[in-house]
Amino acid sequence: MKLFPSLMILLILYSFPLRSQDFSISESEYQKRGLKLLETILEANQFPPPTLDAKLNIAAQKHGDYLSRNQNANVKIDSQLETIEWVHNEREDLPGFIGKTPQDQALAVGFKPNDGCYVGNTVLPLMKKEHRESPEFLFRGLLDTPFHRSIVFHPAIKRIGMQRVSYENGKHILVFFAEYCLVGKKPAFVYYPVSNETEIRLRMPPELPNPFPHLPYLSYSTAITIQLFFDNDPETEIYLEEALLLDSKGKTIPISLLSLSNPPPDTKEFLKSMKFVAFVANEPFQANSEYMVKAKVKNQTGKIVFQKTWKFRTESEDSFFKTFAPENP
Repeated sequence: MKLFPSLMILLILYSFPLRSQDFSISESEYQKRGLKLLETILEANQFPPPTLDAKLNIAAQKHGDYLSRNQNANVKIDSQLETIEWVHNEREDLPGFIGKTPQDQALAVGFKPNDGCYVGNTVLPLMKKEHRESPEFLFRGLLDTPFHRSIVFHPAIKRIGMQRVSYENGKHILVFFAEYCLVGKKPAFVYYPVSNETEIRLRMPPELPNPFPHLPYLSYSTAITIQLFFDNDPETEIYLEEALLLDSKGKTIPISLLSLSNPPPDTKEFLKSMKFVAFVANEPFQANSEYMVKAKVKNQTGKIVFQKTWKFRTESEDSFFKTFAPENP
């Protein structure tokens, strides 16, 4: 389960020192709003609420500064995994280095993880002014992507930190750190969208590693995921035995699967470590519509370990396309 430090949403990083006039709300207020939003997401799913940690805020600031200072470093990157490594980890030979891994970066500023806990991070671009003022942009964006989802939709987040860091031409990135505590928990499946969830976005944004390379970006729905948490057996693997997506009239919708049965490039390690399966509708969801999911998951021996039927509803307009399509690379 020590995978989260190597996840990212694709972005290009630039930076200059942060200017207070860039924002209409203070960093303290932004962080408090972010904490409240994350509490709401987790408590709605009966997960314990996290707390905001000042040292993780500092780690986020310093890691953001490192990324900013090295935005134009001439580092050869040949794969998705090397891009992921570049954003989340740090290199000792570059200016601003505080620690190789997210956990090292947190330790460097005096944060002390509890026993059985580790620290992960992620980075998101704040492309528009309205994104700078709303922590929801981060959490909604992470929830919309399968590999990033469990960074914020996790039943064992304890402490978090976040910091907006400026970069080139008045734009900004948001750096997020979190402590995850896994010891003493019983294995449990977590699925998303959850039962009776509303406002699910119609389509999924770009993500690395690319979970559905055979489908053009923005052409398919937000992913449905099922993940096994707190299972320490390295031999455990899970697969989709059945995956059905039905519209409100009971019509079957064509889908694409993501599991160890058909891992796209650079995804096998993630799927195995996360004990994770997913699927998407091959076209974006329809607005303000109800969908039903029927899913069965088996382990490597063929035993059914998860079986559930549930419903959710989508948002009333295509908010993702409205926000991103004009700028989507």
